[in-house]
Amino acid sequence: MAKRFYLATKKDRAKQADEISEALTARGWERTLTWSDRIHASSESHAELAKAELEAVRQADVLIVMLPGGYGTHVEIGAALALGKPVILHTPDQKTLEAPYPCVFHYHPNIKILVSEVLNLDDLVSYLSSCA
Repeated sequence: MAKRFYLATKKDRAKQADEISEALTARGWERTLTWSDRIHASSESHAELAKAELEAVRQADVLIVMLPGGYGTHVEIGAALALGKPVILHTPDQKTLEAPYPCVFHYHPNIKILVSEVLNLDDLVSYLSSCA
């Protein structure tokens, strides 16, 4: 069974995203797109990156979101929900989850919310296993 994930967060958290990706890859998971190596792309290439990111969400078995996210993070959540994909949403605290205001889509039935200061990889892998 394929175990593919797409990891969404804001650009300035690319290092954290890559660390989590490496840990998941070591556990047999495959990241559908590593966008962190493209964060300094020119505005001319943004359209291609946007298409690649949406295709990576489509190819993933599950979307992992690390809040706080960037503008595109919620687009990726919407795409995953529209495709019927499960979403794991990590937030360091309730305040971050609801800032600047509560988002009703965070509470969609296909979203599992993990609240912890640091993302626990064992918890994440446990939830991922139930999704794949």
